[in-house]
Amino acid sequence: MKPERRSSSAARTAWLTKARLGAAFGATLWALALAGCSSGTLTGVEQSCESSGGLLSTDKVSCSGSAGAAKGAPSLDIIDTDGDLSGTYRLQASISVGQGTAKANVMAADGESTGGTISPGQPLRLDAEISLDEDDEEVSLALKTGGKRVKDLVYEATRVPRG
Repeated sequence: MKPERRSSSAARTAWLTKARLGAAFGATLWALALAGCSSGTLTGVEQSCESSGGLLSTDKVSCSGSAGAAKGAPSLDIIDTDGDLSGTYRLQASISVGQGTAKANVMAADGESTGGTISPGQPLRLDAEISLDEDDEEVSLALKTGGKRVKDLVYEATRVPRG
């Protein structure tokens, strides 16, 4: 049996059709990846924490830290809990940036996201009830920079028992 021969015009059309489908598929995947992007980068992250009664205590824990730069939608741990904590706590935090603008929020105990916009000279102050369980290792701040780079992010955060 002889293989079927196609004309060069038919072969070219088939190849172009496959190329267009591949390009459309690739563009669709790229758009979906950008639309659902929930990751980003943080550089130069530093943190120090102190507590009364130890990190596993239900007493006050205060952390301060910084990130040299952030881009995309990274998550920044602002309170270290080391797990083994359960219950509702009050989070008080102040976040500032030296350059750029970002949205920042935390998940409150009622399941709602609470936060706002940070820009130079306009720090964000958070005062929210948060819920922790024994699986939580930290309290994280969700950042969104809109694809731009934010520089010199500084924060102070305190976790205290609700009351």
